[in-house]
Parts: sequence; structure tokens; C-alpha cells
Amino acid sequence: MSLENLLLKVKSKNIHVCVIGLGRVGLPLSTVLAVSGLKVSGVDVDQKKLESIRNSQCPFYDPPLQESLEKANQMKNLFVENNLSNIEDVDIIIFTIGTPNVENEVDYTQLYGALEEVGKIDLTNKLIIMRSTLPPQTTEEIVIPFLEDKTGLKAGVDFGIAMCPERILEGQAIKEIYELPEIVGGINSISNKISSELFKIINPNKEILFTSPAGAELAKLFTNIFRYISFALSNEFAIWAERYGLDASTLIKIANHNYSRSNIPIPGFVGGPCLSKDGVFLDNNTTFASIISTAWKLNESIPKHIVNNLKELTGVLFNKKISVLGSAFKSGSDDIRQSPAMKLIEILKSYHAHVLVHDPYVKGTKSIDEALDNPDIVIIATNHKEFKTLIPVLNQCGCKLIYDVWSMFNKNDFPHIPYVKFGEGYLKNIEKN
Repeated sequence: MSLENLLLKVKSKNIHVCVIGLGRVGLPLSTVLAVSGLKVSGVDVDQKKLESIRNSQCPFYDPPLQESLEKANQMKNLFVENNLSNIEDVDIIIFTIGTPNVENEVDYTQLYGALEEVGKIDLTNKLIIMRSTLPPQTTEEIVIPFLEDKTGLKAGVDFGIAMCPERILEGQAIKEIYELPEIVGGINSISNKISSELFKIINPNKEILFTSPAGAELAKLFTNIFRYISFALSNEFAIWAERYGLDASTLIKIANHNYSRSNIPIPGFVGGPCLSKDGVFLDNNTTFASIISTAWKLNESIPKHIVNNLKELTGVLFNKKISVLGSAFKSGSDDIRQSPAMKLIEILKSYHAHVLVHDPYVKGTKSIDEALDNPDIVIIATNHKEFKTLIPVLNQCGCKLIYDVWSMFNKNDFPHIPYVKFGEGYLKNIEKN
């Protein structure tokens, strides 16, 4: 069989796909491919996660993915293993492993581990798809040389390879896998053709945007970094509004209203496993200060800025009982990785505050009744929609201050409790005791 024959197999949907890494990127893709009629084998080292998947239980909160997983298992198209060596007759291997940021440097540990295993099998006439977020030129300068060295085969001749980055939003993964245009950065024409035909199995009308492997890596980074910098600018606006005694969220709504050239986001925490690290992939490749590093410093400083605001408002935080509502990095998620809310919690604890955390999505946090049992301060740290229903409870919890990171409420909601929003000027020294 040749790569041209692999292309024909893909068109006939008679292929076996292996997805390495069954996290929030790999598992949604695996279920969608399986539901689309393909045989899919997923690989992950987490045995507990594998058992959960086999039992049709999504290992993290994502209702649409839960439904897709159940359907994939009902169709008997999805198989999971803890080792690639347990899987036979694979045609396409997709990398969806993590590339975390450790001390502002890319950690390639998971990538090299996966490459080591893939390099042990015969890659002749197979296609490798890199779907993980990677620094520029990783595919061409690390992945390809590594696999060629391990296998003695030639990329683009003996096996195909393409960088096809994911761009999904947590909680919207299934919908966006079907709908979003696909960026395909193949090493050559046949790699591009096979990759595009694979994604068209998911959706025959899916748009395919072709570029080089490095172009695909950069396009993904540009997407996340643009959003990250936009949020940083919004947060800087919030700090300026505080200095002028104004309300940033109100001013931003005014600036955006019926003005197509303005789409400023509401200020708030910026984090998570993607936005907070992807800029490092570019920034660390330069010796000069960039807007990326400035945005990172600003966004990362917001939890400390809020703690400083609280100290101005209420005095020392020593032994104060502080209820933090939300620990996930975004609304509707149970993901606390790189969460600014978690950073806020740790800073509060460093001041010897007594911190109680409630998050309706995160296991192991306090119940809402425990968290709101006569606290001194309540902080809305994640904009979960469930918190919008808490106005009566908050009014009766006995707290002396409500601090809203996300502008979810208004002063009128709390007629007898001082209420402050991030990005809003306030009267200092509300109550110090």
C-alpha cells in the first residue's frame, strides 16, 4: 500500500484512527470520529480515565461530550488502551498530548514520550497528525527528525505528516469539531489530501485552510494570543477606570454599543491551560520585550491587584473569613488548571485569611451553605451562571463586602451590603475591622 492507497481508504471510511491523549482535546475528537463511522482507538496512561470512558462516563464536565461518548460506545467504534503497542493495524495517528508551560518554558516531556512510542511501530504508509499546540517549527525541527531517526523512514515519502491544530472552546468542543474550519499544514500535497479527507468525514462541508506545518502552528498561536492580549487590554482599561472612579464594564458596554469596530471584552480573570501559556511559545523565541510578555504580566497580576483592593477596602486580611465563589478558570467548567481564581485563593491564604471555596462544577469544594455561613467577604471569582440566582442568599449571609470580579451583579442587588466590582472606582475604607 502507498500513501495514495491510504487516501483511497480514507475516502471509503475504511480506516483505523489512533488518538494519543484522551483529555479535553483528544476525547472529543475520538468520539466524533467514532460517531462518524470510523474505528477509533484512544491511548492514555491514566487508567482511571480509561475505565471511565469504557463505562461511558465522561471524566470531566462536558454534557455534549457525554452524549457523544455514549453514542460512540453504543456504536462499538471506540476502544481505549494504556499503550500504543496494544493497538494493531493503525492507519492514522493523531497526537493530542499536552504541551504545558513549566517556569515559562515549554515542557516537551509528554511529546517526547509519545514520539518514543510511535517510533517503535512501522509507520510505512501511515499518516501522523499533530493536533497539540506547538511552538513554531516544532513539527519540522523536532517531530519529523525524531520519527525519521527512530524509524529510518522518510517523512512525506514513506509516511505522511501534517500539523492540524485544535481550536475548540471547552464546553463547545463537539459542536466546534463539526463546524469550525480546519487548518491543515501538511509536509506535502498527499499529507494535505489525506488529512482534509479525514476531517471531511466528520463534516463533508467542512472548510479546509491549507498552509505549511509552521504556518499551522503559528495560526493557532495567533488565535489564542490575540484573544489573550485583548483581555489584557480590557483589564488595563479596568484599572484605569478604577483610578478615575468610574465603572469599566459600563463604559465598555457604551463603547461597544452599535459600533461594529469595537468589541472590547468585559474585564475579568484570564487563564486556563491554553491562553495563559501559548504566548510563551512565541515570546521565548525572542530576546526583546514584546506585547505578549506585557499582556502576560498584566493578566497574571489581576489576582494580586484584587487582593490589594480588598486590603484597601477592609484593612488586614488576617483571620478574615472569605468566601470565594468559583475556582474554575471559566464559566460552566470544572477545569482549575492555570485558574486565576486558584491563584487568588493562594494569595488570600498567604495573608492568613480563612478561605472557603464553593464551585458547583469542581469536586471537593464546599457547599454553598458552608461557603456562605456568615463570611466577612464574598468574592465572585468565576462567572458561573448559577451564581446569578444567589442574590437573596448573598443578602442574608451576613457578609460585610461583596467583591465581584466579573460584574455579574449591580449595587442595587445588595441594598444593605457594600458591593464593589473589579474595574470600578470605590470609596476606600468601607469598613476596617
